[in-house]
Amino acid sequence: MAPPILELLRQYRVALATQDAQNMTRIMAAYKAMYGRITPLIEALSQTVSKGTYTAAQVAKLAQYISLQKAINTELSQFAIYMKMDISPTALAAAKLAELDANNILKVLALGKGAISVPFDRIPMEAVLKMLTFLDPNGALFQRLEQLAPYYGQKVADAILDAIAMGVNPKQTARMMLLAAENAFGGGLVDALRTARTVQLWAYREASRANYAANSDVVTGWVWMAELDDLTCEACIAEHGQEHGLDESLDGHYNCRCVAVPMVMGQNPVDNMQTGEAWFNELSEEQQRGIMGDTKYDAWKEGRFNFSDLSMNTPNDVYGNMKTVTPLKDLIGEE
Repeated sequence: MAPPILELLRQYRVALATQDAQNMTRIMAAYKAMYGRITPLIEALSQTVSKGTYTAAQVAKLAQYISLQKAINTELSQFAIYMKMDISPTALAAAKLAELDANNILKVLALGKGAISVPFDRIPMEAVLKMLTFLDPNGALFQRLEQLAPYYGQKVADAILDAIAMGVNPKQTARMMLLAAENAFGGGLVDALRTARTVQLWAYREASRANYAANSDVVTGWVWMAELDDLTCEACIAEHGQEHGLDESLDGHYNCRCVAVPMVMGQNPVDNMQTGEAWFNELSEEQQRGIMGDTKYDAWKEGRFNFSDLSMNTPNDVYGNMKTVTPLKDLIGEE
């Protein structure tokens, strides 16, 4: 049976994942509706292309293609507005969930250490939201969302023309064009989902840390805890079990599933907690190679870099810094 704190964390991860799934479903529905309005225009253009031999330059001058471009940019611009309106409520919901979870975790940990000074102090949501500087309407996150339409609009337009430039027969060109447009649109959805999920995760972690910091008479820091499985990246495995001060953020990468577990009265909250490196060392060679890849695994076994080197700081214009996996060339140098 899992220790109480680990079971509690599992429950909170499930609750956060449920909230995340609801957010993702909402975003996908909005994106699908947008694509549904664009699809007839793409199909109409494909029908035109299928009836003759066109060069990419000729298609680019067609009224149908120009109208399609305008429609794509309009729809993507509207979707970007939707995302901008959805981001802050998503972050607020995650922050509220974090406040409740942090308070419950502190109660469980503090009572176990004999510190019964509960209830604990809570940070007002207004103060937490001010801490989430990435929600600044004039900041880098919202600027990125504003670039969604011109960036993916151009990606779709280029994909269509690239398919035509392949020079195959008209009917095959039309099919390739439809597939190319769909794939390019898919990239926009992946980007939107990643953005929303990362905002939620960062809001949850930062709100948790703010509530821990408000109780610094009992909480002395936090421990980085990854969800160790075959999906966990090397950077998060390397960070797992590392202790941090309350002034440090858990600066995980995009979609990072890691959480900060508070240290109460200077003690690690998980008895006999392994480091990520120790956990990794207990895996089979096949599992280790599956996570690292053969070339990196061989270099590690040869002692060409330390396990802790797998995590690196990467500047990020939205979140300030992210822990990401160190590229092989940075670990062993160019060869």
